[in-house]
Amino acid sequence: MLHEVTEDGGLGFCHHVLPGLLPPGYHGPLVVAVDSNVLIDLQQHGAALMNDEPLPDRVAADVAYADELSGLADLLNLWLLRDIRFVVTPRAKTDAKKVTERFLERRLPSINALADSLAFQVGNWSVPAPSHGPSPTPVGEVTGLPDGADRDLVLEAQAVGAHVFLTRDRLVLERAELAGPPMALLPPQGLAADLLAAGVQPLLGGTCDGDGCPYRDWGLPAPDMGKWGGLLSVLE
Repeated sequence: MLHEVTEDGGLGFCHHVLPGLLPPGYHGPLVVAVDSNVLIDLQQHGAALMNDEPLPDRVAADVAYADELSGLADLLNLWLLRDIRFVVTPRAKTDAKKVTERFLERRLPSINALADSLAFQVGNWSVPAPSHGPSPTPVGEVTGLPDGADRDLVLEAQAVGAHVFLTRDRLVLERAELAGPPMALLPPQGLAADLLAAGVQPLLGGTCDGDGCPYRDWGLPAPDMGKWGGLLSVLE
């Protein structure tokens, strides 16, 4: 279900335009697995990003971090109208060194919100989101990362069929080497830059319009806006 073309999801993407992110012959949504650090960014700074408000001084002072948040804002603005399916995998619920009640109170609403938004995009409320199912069986291997949450999250993202694992973790970005089904490991700014370079915009770009392309005669200007509700509800 994660990769099926649906009207509720909106205009998707094609391999021909994004060969570095999508498998050959693919036409459909861009599936992005979200690392815990990005999930926290969404909750803490999402409202400011969506409203184009200035970041707190202490955050803005960290130029590299502010740049990543700017990339995340670009992705959120694309997500509003394009079929980008943000997913969280089960390990995201337990990747803290010590899972506390306060941790769960802050983390779980965000995970549930992404699941609600995803349900609108797939158009099928009976299909559980990856975060609500059991840990998927690995379909590949990863080297360069020690046993632990980082390694588990990458493997889970690959197992659910994500095209991108979105993370700010430098250890993952610099050292992880994947074998098996292709999946890009990118920070928010990197993914936003790749989409921009491919000509992706909120209402056009990113599709091939070739024979057999489901988006060739796509007449819907926007997806079901119900998908906005879940994610936007938890942005602080």
